Amino acid sequence: MPKQRLELRDVPSWREVELLVSSMIKAYRQGEAPLRDLCVIGLLATTGIRTSELLLLKKSDFDFETNIITITQLKKKDEFARQTILSQDLKAYVKEYFKQIGGERVFDLSRRQVLNITHRYTQRFLGRRIRSHALRHAYAIRILEKTRDIELCRRLIGHSRLETVKIYLDFTIGDRMKEVSDAIKIN
Repeated sequence: MPKQRLELRDVPSWREVELLVSSMIKAYRQGEAPLRDLCVIGLLATTGIRTSELLLLKKSDFDFETNIITITQLKKKDEFARQTILSQDLKAYVKEYFKQIGGERVFDLSRRQVLNITHRYTQRFLGRRIRSHALRHAYAIRILEKTRDIELCRRLIGHSRLETVKIYLDFTIGDRMKEVSDAIKIN
């Protein structure tokens, strides 16, 4: 079965991602959402992590001094590690969550449970169900929009080929229209 083409309507805007995460923080503070769910949504939205990678996270993968998360990536029976940044907005919540859980494993969930968490809160706060993987796409697009560095984006989201990351470039043209318009302006 061929891979499904990424469509912009399936990917939340960064404004929606910000709304989702800030709404999760507010819901947690008001006792309306568990800390675990805030950490799941927050990490999916702000790290570009895949669901399978999220479920492999260990406490030792988090370095709170440098705000670095080491992500274990499984590719064709091999294990690779990449690093990404822990959002300052989530750091205190992740540290608090670690105090609540026993053992080294961060999330004792199934893929289906992560999807259900994502669906529940995106429906509640954004008015539509968004797949967990769509948050990864939103992250990649945001990194490209802000840094213009396709290699950095590739490394952060863990793709081996630049061609795969170039798909996200199709979604960043909107923010460059003013630059292009100004560049071709005739005075």
